[in-house]
Amino acid sequence: MKAREPKSIKRFCLNGFLSAILLLCTGIVSAYELTLIHQNQTHSIEQSSLKEINGQTLETITPWTDNPLTFQGISLASLLAKYKIKGRIAKAKALNDYVVEIDLQEAIEANAFIVSHIDNQPMKVRNKGPFWIIFPWSEKPELNDRKYQDWSIWQMVELKIE
Repeated sequence: MKAREPKSIKRFCLNGFLSAILLLCTGIVSAYELTLIHQNQTHSIEQSSLKEINGQTLETITPWTDNPLTFQGISLASLLAKYKIKGRIAKAKALNDYVVEIDLQEAIEANAFIVSHIDNQPMKVRNKGPFWIIFPWSEKPELNDRKYQDWSIWQMVELKIE
């Protein structure tokens, strides 16, 4: 005889699923936008449009992947120039509310790159998306240290420039 789940469990799972769909559709939760904040300005950048702003490609290894990958996105310097933003510190925030402070000058000099796609496919949350800050580790192996790894926040949804 096959064991059956109680109706209350099925109902709970269905209600949870429908609630998640409703939140995504109404825009209350949007995992596929990067919110760029500077002073009193806020810019919402959709994942699909980030690489179109000034689409760039970076092929590199990362400390978390086995082989070189082709990343599409935009350099941090280009993103800030596009929106005419200057500052000293960036506070990058992930989906889980983890926040890292990044020295902008150092990150720009190290060619920080904001990724939205890998091999022309939009990054999914389960694969470090929707946005991920990386560095050109293949070209600059000296960047493979704790500081730059800490700055390489994945599942990024907000970038606040101070």
